[in-house]
Amino acid sequence: MSSSSSSGGTVKVAVVGAGGIARSVHLPSLSEMEDVQLVAICDLIPERAKEQAEKWGIPKTYTLMRDMFANEDIDAVYCLVEPGSMFHVATLAIEHGYHAFLEKPPGITSYQADSLARKADKTGKNVMVAFNRRFIPVVRKTKEIVKATTNKVTQVEGCFFKFGDAAFDKGSLPSFVSDTIHSVDLMRYLSDGDEAVKAAMVVNRYDSEVDNAWNGICVFDNGATGIIKANYRVGGRVHQFQMHGVGVSAFIDLGMGAQVDMKSRILTHTGAISYSLAATGAAKEDSILLDGRELAGSDQFFKFYGYYFENRHFIDCIKSGETPETCIQDARKSVHLVEKFLASQI
Repeated sequence: MSSSSSSGGTVKVAVVGAGGIARSVHLPSLSEMEDVQLVAICDLIPERAKEQAEKWGIPKTYTLMRDMFANEDIDAVYCLVEPGSMFHVATLAIEHGYHAFLEKPPGITSYQADSLARKADKTGKNVMVAFNRRFIPVVRKTKEIVKATTNKVTQVEGCFFKFGDAAFDKGSLPSFVSDTIHSVDLMRYLSDGDEAVKAAMVVNRYDSEVDNAWNGICVFDNGATGIIKANYRVGGRVHQFQMHGVGVSAFIDLGMGAQVDMKSRILTHTGAISYSLAATGAAKEDSILLDGRELAGSDQFFKFYGYYFENRHFIDCIKSGETPETCIQDARKSVHLVEKFLASQI
C-alpha cells in the first residue's frame, strides 16, 4: 500500500536488498535524514535483513518483498539488488505505486531500461538511478566552474581501471555494462551531451577468458567528443576524468589505488599562446585546486563520494514533486550509449 505522507514531512522508505551497497552507503545516508523513516527491510537471507534492522533501528524485516508491500505503509522503495534481479524488483515496486531508487545499471539491457522508463511515465512516480558520481561535490563544483569559464565543452574523458575479474554479477554481465557504465554516464553528464551520434571502440582481452579492456570514442549531439577508457587488468584502481573547453581544462581525480584523493585541478589560459617551455617559456595560466572532502564537509566516504547527496536529492524530489536528475528517462540513455559502444567495435 502506498502512503500520501511524502508530500508532508516524512518519507517512508522500504529497502529491498541488505548487501554491501545497502550497508556501506545507502543505509548510513538515509539514517542521518530526519525526514526519512525506514519502515522495513527485505532480503532473501533473513539474517542479513535482521542484522541491518537492528543496526539502523528498522522495525520490520521480510524475506519476500510482496509480503512487505502488502503489509507496510510505504512511499519509496530502494531497490539494492544485483543487476540480473533489478528489472523485476523495480517493476514490482513501480507497479505498486511507489517511488523507486535503483542501483546501477538500470537493467541489463536498454530494452529493460526503456521498459522501466515507460512504466515510470505511466505511473507518474519518480524512478531514480544511482549514478552517484554525478553527485560527488568535487565533480559538481568542477563542472560549475568550467561552465562559467566557457560556453562550450569540447572534450571529456573518463577512465576506470582496476585489477580484477571483468565478469560481473556472478559472471552474467561484462563489467563494461555493469560497472564502467558509471564512467560512461559521468562522461555524458560532463559533456552536456544528450546522446551520441557516432561511436567506435577497441575491445581487448588481457590475461582473461573474457573481454576486459575497452577504449572508445564518441561524438555527442552537441558536438562534444567523449573518450572512455576501461581496463580490468592493470596495476590497480584508477578513476579519473578530464573536461575541456576553449581556454579551460579540468582534471578530476576520484582515486588511484588505495588513495582516494577526491581532488580536481582546473587550468585556465589567460595570456598569449605558448607552445614550448624550452623555446618560449611557460604560458600565462591560472590554476585552481579543489578538495572533495572539504566541499563535502566530511571525511566519511558515503558523503564525499556522493552517495549521501544522491539520496538527499531523491528524497527532496519526492517531497517537491520534481523529477530527479538521474531519472530513469535520462539514465536509460547511458545504457544506450554502452550498447552503442559495444556494437561499434573496430
